Amino acid sequence: MNSSQLKKKLRSELQNKIEQISFMDLITKSQNLSESFQKNIVDSANFNHFSAKYIISFYPFGSEPQINIESEKNDEPYRVGYVRIIDWNRREMVSAQARRDQPSQWEEFPVSESNKIFQPTQSQPICKPEEVAAILVPGLGFTIRGERLGRGAGFYDRFLKEYPNALRVGLAFQEQLIHQIPTDAWDEKVDVILTDQGIHEVIEMKLLGEWKSQGKINTRSI
Repeated sequence: MNSSQLKKKLRSELQNKIEQISFMDLITKSQNLSESFQKNIVDSANFNHFSAKYIISFYPFGSEPQINIESEKNDEPYRVGYVRIIDWNRREMVSAQARRDQPSQWEEFPVSESNKIFQPTQSQPICKPEEVAAILVPGLGFTIRGERLGRGAGFYDRFLKEYPNALRVGLAFQEQLIHQIPTDAWDEKVDVILTDQGIHEVIEMKLLGEWKSQGKINTRSI
């Protein structure tokens, strides 16, 4: 099988594995993942010294981790943004300011005849690449080498290239951490993988320490 066929087969296997997680386990794992985000990313970084202030997340779709990076008191040491699709055919996204507790800042976007996702409205301000400190990246599977298997559309591969200085944080349940993923030249890696059981830094890259001290990645190889 070629790379495309191998990826398709692996996506099906991982999707089936994820769908075996019960709703209650999904909630528990998501809570553990949120706590891991706070402990391993937020608490250990000095946002007061960062020139880039935004952490970009996504509104969970289906069985994706139900992570919420916003505090109830709106007192995060960072600013909050979310991905927004601007052109489906060209697979283009931007990051936009929004908060989940502000319904007027959100709209539904159809991704198929039966499925819709939530994303910031077109009127929400765009976050410039130099303003973004970190991006939370969903996926069906990850390896400890930073390889990522998405849903196959290529949105995040294009998106991540626009933010070369931002820390790329793969978000997954422990079941989604696998040994090997077939890759192509256009596939973008993440810097760390955050799961409900902890954090895995991509050893070959060692970018987390640089980010914690500077709030950006200056040594990334694109």
